[in-house]
Amino acid sequence: MPGPAALLAMAAVLCMGLGAARARAAATGSRRATPDVPGAVRLLARVPLPAALRRMAGGSADMATIDAAGLPRDTAAAQVVRARAGGTALGLLAGGVATIVATPLVVLVPVAAVVGRALPVRAVAARARSRRRAIVSALPDLLDLMVICVEAGMALDPALGLAADRLGGPLGDEVRATLDDQALGTPRRRAYQGLAARTGSDDVGRLVASLLQAEELGTPLATALAGQAEALRASRRQHARDRAARAAPRIQLVVALVMVPGAMVLILGVMLIELVAQVGVVMGGT
Repeated sequence: MPGPAALLAMAAVLCMGLGAARARAAATGSRRATPDVPGAVRLLARVPLPAALRRMAGGSADMATIDAAGLPRDTAAAQVVRARAGGTALGLLAGGVATIVATPLVVLVPVAAVVGRALPVRAVAARARSRRRAIVSALPDLLDLMVICVEAGMALDPALGLAADRLGGPLGDEVRATLDDQALGTPRRRAYQGLAARTGSDDVGRLVASLLQAEELGTPLATALAGQAEALRASRRQHARDRAARAAPRIQLVVALVMVPGAMVLILGVMLIELVAQVGVVMGGT
């Protein structure tokens, strides 16, 4: 039977192994939480080009859009620049091939180059818009969780961290990044303003302003958060009504241009077939 020292050593090794496994799992989870660069950007970034041509055609990346898309700044910016250069080169190549096939298509060369250059930026912007919609959609739930935590007696930052952990998703990641900035010494106001700037959402900006104002004036935080959540839900309902109102004329246009002519063609076709059948009967009888 092993002695106490051996048992302690075995327990220490077991604890070290569990700690290493948890650290690897946490690192893997954080890597999975980071969104991947859009496939179009990755594909165009692999186009082989000289470094000088890449710098000339790639330009610079829009860091605000990259932040709004939740992509890592350094790697995503470099890939976007390479993808813009690669898209320009492929556009010129496609335009040259089209010109060889038909000389008048030479006018498509600059158009193809512009489209190829803009494609990576459009892909990142689409990712940013999708992520912004997800953040705005999850914002009322975050506020409800914060109201529960604050009413239970928690301070602002612990309540925000707990709500972000429970909520998850893009909004939870952004809130956790904001709290990490504060832990590294960034003042609260600057960290919160950075959250609003990264998301690029007016709703998040209003929430940040409300939190900072409540902290400065000493107003009850739970009341401010509950009011903000209700205002966000009312804004979401109004946005849904606006979208429905804009969709009605489009539906009417589709009905007028597609369904009505199709129904008339069907009715006229049936009438024509019936008329031909009746004429055939009359002609056969005579």
